This record gives sequence, structure tokens and C-alpha cells, in this order.
Amino acid sequence: MTFTVLARDTRRGLIGAATASRSLAVGAAVIAVEPAVGVAASQAWTNRGLRTLLLAELGAGASPDDAVAQVPRWDEDHRLRQVAALAWEGPGAARSGEDVTAWAGHRLAPDAVFAGNLLTGAPVLEAMAEAWATTGDDLADRLIAVLAAAERAGGDARGRQSAAILVASRADVILDLRVDDHVDPVSELGRLRRLAAVPAERPAP
Repeated sequence: MTFTVLARDTRRGLIGAATASRSLAVGAAVIAVEPAVGVAASQAWTNRGLRTLLLAELGAGASPDDAVAQVPRWDEDHRLRQVAALAWEGPGAARSGEDVTAWAGHRLAPDAVFAGNLLTGAPVLEAMAEAWATTGDDLADRLIAVLAAAERAGGDARGRQSAAILVASRADVILDLRVDDHVDPVSELGRLRRLAAVPAERPAP
């Protein structure tokens, strides 16, 4: 019911995530960031607590792959879950449970993880990976471009409703935007991101 990207910009020292769905307020349920540690996502039949557990594992020194491998131990309904994790170093990881609603899958790339469920098909993930590899160099803009590419490739089979983005440095969250209910949430997220990039006017001296 959702497609998500986790990614990092090692040159600028940024890490982030973006997600879109035909569900209400996807940003409240799917993506999470711990600035000093990394980013995580829990989707499909979402268990929000898995995000906290994944980030705690990363913070304790586990690799994303090892953290994701713990999901069956943490959650008896793990077959319904789709999760992903990315730290500041090393490859990311994802897991798509056997009973996640089709079409579902995930894909890894250098510095990025893509995952989705109830998609129109595998071309959605392919389009996300292609957009990540070919779009600009600003992390927030690239994350939104990945969502837009997913939509153009078919996106969520049910339609669209909400989208969200998180970007952090190692010290703090520097961008946190959500579109909870909109006819074109990814475009609206892009508009909000452009507003966030405009410096506030200073009062005249």
C-alpha cells in the first residue's frame, strides 16, 4: 500500500527517507530517523514499533542486514510486514514478508534502499532506482524525484493520498514535511520542500 526510499548523501553528510501511499498520513506511520544512527521504515500491515527497534539495533552497532533479520523474533506477524533500514555506513537492507500484499518487493542500491507493496508491478521499483541514480545532487530533491518516478511508473495500485519526507544530519533533523491528505501528494510535497528551501525574510533594520 506504500512505496518508500531510504537514502544518504555521504558527501554532504545527510541521510533521509521519503514515502507515499494511498493511506492517510503515511508519514506518521512508515518512516523514522535517528540522526546519529540512520533511517528505518515499517510498512505493509504496518507495525510502527518496528521502526524504533530497527533504529535501536543500528544504534547498538548492528548492521542494517542484522537488524532487519531480527524482525521475525520481534513480531509474530512478521509475514505481513515490510521493513527497511539504512545506516550512515555500509549497505542498507530490507525484508518483505511472505504474506505482504502483492505486488511487493524491495531493491538495494549504493547508498539507497527502495521498497513497496500493493504496487502495480516491479517497474515501480526499477523507476525509483533509476531516478535515484540520475537525479541532481540535493538529497531532498532526489528523494522527492524518486517518489515522482514511482508514481509515473504506476505507484500504489489503489491510487494516492499522502506523502512525507525526512532529512537529517548526524546531529539533527533538518527537514520534516508531511502531506497527510491530498489529491496529488507528491507534487504537494515538492511544493512544500521548495517553500522550506526559501530563507525567511528578515525584518528591515
